[in-house]
Amino acid sequence: MGIDPEIGKRAAAREAAGLVASGMRVGLGTGTTAAQFIDQLAARVRAEALDIECVATSERTAAQAAALGLRLAPLDGVLDLAVDGADEIEFGTLRLIKGAGGALLREKLVAQSARRFIVIADRSKLVSRLGGRARLPVEIVRHGAERTCARLAELGLAPVLRAAPGGLFVSDGGHHIADCTLPADIAPQTIDTALRTIAGIVETGFFLSGCAAAIIGDEHGAARAFDGDPVSAAGLAPVAAMLRCLELPKPAAPPRLAVMGVSASGKSTIGLLLADALGVPFCDGDDLHPPANRAKMHAGQPLDDEDRMPWLHRIAMRLGEWRANATGGVIVSSLLTRRYRDLVRAGAGPFTLVHLDGSRALLAARIAARRGHFMPASLLDSQLATLEPPMADEDAIVVRIDEPPVSIVRRVVAELARRQGG
Repeated sequence: MGIDPEIGKRAAAREAAGLVASGMRVGLGTGTTAAQFIDQLAARVRAEALDIECVATSERTAAQAAALGLRLAPLDGVLDLAVDGADEIEFGTLRLIKGAGGALLREKLVAQSARRFIVIADRSKLVSRLGGRARLPVEIVRHGAERTCARLAELGLAPVLRAAPGGLFVSDGGHHIADCTLPADIAPQTIDTALRTIAGIVETGFFLSGCAAAIIGDEHGAARAFDGDPVSAAGLAPVAAMLRCLELPKPAAPPRLAVMGVSASGKSTIGLLLADALGVPFCDGDDLHPPANRAKMHAGQPLDDEDRMPWLHRIAMRLGEWRANATGGVIVSSLLTRRYRDLVRAGAGPFTLVHLDGSRALLAARIAARRGHFMPASLLDSQLATLEPPMADEDAIVVRIDEPPVSIVRRVVAELARRQGG
């Protein structure tokens, strides 16, 4: 008897539905696995009287959600969470192919509007290489569709216009879908870049960034989360692309940066953008906290020096690895006191601090807007009381957080280049 993928789909959907909290705006995907999530979410809304607002990625999804009593809204702002299925999920990168249901354009609009984009699937959707099993859907305008397909064929993609009863498939946006075969010897990013040069292509089924995690269900009804890159989950991919287009000055040597500040100062956002702009590795210092530390902070209990020692050791090790390999890198961490910073320097050697400085009012407002973070708002005042701003001998760059992320990153990179003579 074969494995029933529906068991895995239900398990992943149930796990994802548990991520939704009252007050959230939630993006609803399209497809059989997304439909399972919508069922599970509606059951929670009924049982727990959750107050949520939903944005659908297709007319089919909207009809299902409305029939189950979920409150629908247009896509007119940022979403807290988007949950969708995928045709393929590349293991180790969480790059995706989506669009078998024909809703890839709206799915991408919703995914890129979410602070956190989660994919759910059964285990069969995990692949070692994109295109190994699924074809790549490409949404194209109907006018000149045959000519657009000819251009796709010139790229070696063997396009086939998707059929539907009575003719060709037409998406909710009024477009056709060309299903393409991916060459095994060409990187997805190269193909995606080439596709975007062809007039007539509306969107591709490549989701090459932005998946915060994939929740994979198995045939036993268990679900496991595969964590991904949070860049686009935070909506940063367009900002990173803009920074790359600005051709920022490059430091003469890859820098080692520690982005510091209290909770909600934007360390992860700025750190990720800096790492991308500089072409160096990134590490979120929060990920280096032992589980006991995270549990303590989640409970609203400040960490003491004993708690922080293993964490500071791990930070020093990471910075030390980058120094030994001459790669440079960006790590984000509160590093609130001079003593902590000196301990890290003792183990890792010199590095540059980027201190994100802001008013308590702005920090408190940002914390109030966050959902699901392990650091509660109650710890802000204790962090501000502990904070010792960098001193003149600490090789620090201080920036105000009330500037846009693009401005902050440009300022830091320009200062690094100036100091190194780049």
